[in-house]
Amino acid sequence: MIEGVIFDMDGVLIDSEVQYRHHFHEFLKTQNIDLEITTLNFIAGASPRMEDEFVAGLLNISPEKAGRLKDAYFREITIDYAQILKPYVHETLAYLASCHKRIGLASSSKMEMIRRALETCHIDYYFHTIVSGEMFKETKPHPEIYQYTAKEMQVNVEALLAVEDSNYGVQAAKAAGIKVVAVLDPVFRFDVSLADYQVHSLKDVIGIIELEERR
Repeated sequence: MIEGVIFDMDGVLIDSEVQYRHHFHEFLKTQNIDLEITTLNFIAGASPRMEDEFVAGLLNISPEKAGRLKDAYFREITIDYAQILKPYVHETLAYLASCHKRIGLASSSKMEMIRRALETCHIDYYFHTIVSGEMFKETKPHPEIYQYTAKEMQVNVEALLAVEDSNYGVQAAKAAGIKVVAVLDPVFRFDVSLADYQVHSLKDVIGIIELEERR
């Protein structure tokens, strides 16, 4: 029986990854680095630390300095999260709440961004547990973020379902012993072959939970 569901945020709840890749590309241009934009596909699902190390390598500076440059640029960017909320988010979360399932969020994004996105989209009240990858030395694909989230939710990993879209996220959840639903991304086309289920829409998660309940 599924007692709880853990969601990734970017690419699952909000359609932010293409937009973020564009802004990241523009940031690099301000540093006189002009790459083919598809070179940056790896940042979808990546941790801020991975991004900082990538920028540091391009600019031959420390990851800490790279992070400061990137953060300063992105502070000037305004994202209307409500406009990029994925379809069926409210319906799926409301269904889970009506079934008394515990709902968690495990995202590699910074907590400040997570809180702003959830509050702007008016879905923050659904979540029992909200966890950011910046809380850990290593985040996805390392399983610690999922192990910690499960513990905070007070649900055994065998009774959890994770909803992810990236290969990093799928790997992290599976390594933590959690069943995974991968929402397929038509742009990034992640390798999510390790997932237990692959779906095209968030609304399909409801059917999977009902299927699991019948087992």
